[in-house]
Amino acid sequence: MVGKPGRESAVRREVERIFAERGPLARASDSYGRRPEQVRLAGEVARTLEAGGVLLADCPTGTGKSLAYLAPAVLSGEKVVVSTATIALQHQLLTKDLPLLREAVGLLKGYPQDEGFTYAIMKGRRNFLCEDRYEGTLRDETTLDRGADERVLEKLDGWRYSTETGDREDLPFPVPAGTWMEVASDGEDCASKACRFREGCFYYAHRDAADEADILVVNHALLLANAASSGNIFDVSGRHLVLDEAHRLEEIMSGAFGARVTYPRVRYVMRQAAKKSTAAARHEERVLSSAELFFSDLENTTALGDPATAPRGYRDLESALSAVRSSLANDPKEEANALAGMAGRLRRELRGFYEGEPGPEGPEAYARAVIPGRSSERGTDTGSKPRPELRSWLVETAEVFRESVLGLFERGAVLASATLATGSPEAVSGRSFEYPRRRLGLDGGEREVAEFAGPEIFDYRNRCLIYTEPRAPDGGSGPEPTIRRTEQLVALSGGRALVLLSTGRAVRAFEESFSTPHPVRYQGEDSPSRLVRWLRETEGAVLVGTRTFWEGVDVAGEALSLVVIDKVPFPPPNDPVIEKLTRRAGKEWFRQVSLPKAQVAMRQGTGRLLRSATDRGVIALLDPRIHEKNWGRAILRSLPDAPATSSLEDVESFFGVGR
Repeated sequence: MVGKPGRESAVRREVERIFAERGPLARASDSYGRRPEQVRLAGEVARTLEAGGVLLADCPTGTGKSLAYLAPAVLSGEKVVVSTATIALQHQLLTKDLPLLREAVGLLKGYPQDEGFTYAIMKGRRNFLCEDRYEGTLRDETTLDRGADERVLEKLDGWRYSTETGDREDLPFPVPAGTWMEVASDGEDCASKACRFREGCFYYAHRDAADEADILVVNHALLLANAASSGNIFDVSGRHLVLDEAHRLEEIMSGAFGARVTYPRVRYVMRQAAKKSTAAARHEERVLSSAELFFSDLENTTALGDPATAPRGYRDLESALSAVRSSLANDPKEEANALAGMAGRLRRELRGFYEGEPGPEGPEAYARAVIPGRSSERGTDTGSKPRPELRSWLVETAEVFRESVLGLFERGAVLASATLATGSPEAVSGRSFEYPRRRLGLDGGEREVAEFAGPEIFDYRNRCLIYTEPRAPDGGSGPEPTIRRTEQLVALSGGRALVLLSTGRAVRAFEESFSTPHPVRYQGEDSPSRLVRWLRETEGAVLVGTRTFWEGVDVAGEALSLVVIDKVPFPPPNDPVIEKLTRRAGKEWFRQVSLPKAQVAMRQGTGRLLRSATDRGVIALLDPRIHEKNWGRAILRSLPDAPATSSLEDVESFFGVGR
């Protein structure tokens, strides 16, 4: 798509004006300061949106990427979907960046804020109360455990008449997950034309209002669910696409286009079917008894791909689900017909694990596995032993992203992240987009693909030191040498540390053996957000955790001056997706699969240190393999250009201990 003559230069002129030193953004915010790389990125975004192409943007922390893509998107005068991976970034966009930009655009164009562009968040259906399902749950004596659940339902009954949104986030009291799932909106359980609550439906009111917004903010999971449904969840026609935190896209897409078959899901589907159809209810005992047998046997019968080796109960469960689907499809009530798709999808996905994957991608596009059971978001069978689950993940993401995701958007697309590119000695910037291009199918397509590799914003040369371990401390092995070295580093930094470990086992070893006079907390002691707040607010604090804290931790100032990483986080070889990608890559498996993922993870982890221009600190890499293996240089090349040392004396000097 080619932009209209003269249109691009007009938008880009407005971009320059809004980011000017004393321009509208500066007048709207006392803390605004013009950043040339932010303006340059905004110009690249404007060009991409005008041309209808694709922009891959690697934007180091401090670039100000959110305003850089939002400003040209708004100034284009066209509608945009902005997708994020985290709630934290959504909150930042909705409460900080978009209100600021709305004020600045008003100043630029000379009109009141209430006449400016509009923005809204789009949430999934399960966030909203469904009054039809709520009343059905009240009528069904077998749905919930009575007692405590009845008291919750009584509170919900009052709330549903007073709430304007029906949004679970607005609930003034806690509702157990299992109870909420029984009363929340569900697309597979919705017969909107026949529903007597359709006119005042909370979900449709939310969706319709969001659809009118100029800037529509969603999360990656909802964006991909919409793509998987061919755009049936919300309309994206005529909109541009901005994917922030795009380094998470491949991982989330892998799960979104896969399948999960669990015992609680079977119970959930059967429960909804029985509530809406007397004919379907006749199969309930058969479905549940065969499911009980199947999932009990699944723990010891893990072979997939052959119905002859499936667990006991498989054939009967598959047949019973087929009967349920037929009963629902042939029921005279539309509300029962609507559930036929839910039962049919469960049956197809179950069959896919033993009789070939459904879908045009073919069986080789997926990785499949039996994994240990865990508590499910669906169902209410708390207190029972977790049963194993059937899981599949999309492995080949390129065609699916290009056709099913990007194909929904006819306009421009921007993929941005602080860690989208990987380290490469061949690339001019030292970073390469080869990996995301390949995994997202962007090479050889019809759209022009541009790249933006922004420079480091912070002064790593003078404000950061990278310590690398030359050998296992004291020549030992296991966690103890790493713990002892971390104690030494924490003593030099005066606490103020985030310790990022490779496994939960390593965290437990630290809990047992790590000794320091500084206050210490460990992952699992509280919610991640409260632990990060504790680190930010507690003098000399040390926080120890695993991959939960490798990204999303934003602690500016002196509260965080040391980041310790015990091992380079290569993906586990027994991960079903990694295992299949590795087999496909053959001799190139390390360069094509393991190394790029480790480089991105290392950029995320080390990026926790400097969060503002005045921050200062040490990144400590305690994996001696960085010096011993050929890949060590590639890992270091992916990190900021800071001085490196293997001397504790240099660390001591950096922190000025004893001065």
